[in-house]
Amino acid sequence: MANLIRIDMAAPDGEAIRSALGTEGRLELHDSTRPDVEPIVMDDFLMAVMRGEVS
Repeated sequence: MANLIRIDMAAPDGEAIRSALGTEGRLELHDSTRPDVEPIVMDDFLMAVMRGEVS
C-alpha cells in the first residue's frame, strides 16, 4: 500500500506534494479551516493523471 501524505490546503506544502507525485505516495487533501468538509483522498488513478501518465 502506498504512503498516504496528508496535505492541509489552508497552507499547502509544495515539497510534500511533489514528493507524493514522484513516488507511489497518495495524497489526502484537507482544509484545517473547514473541519466540516471531508478530506479528499487522491487515489492511484488520480495520482497517475497528476503525474501525466494518463491523458
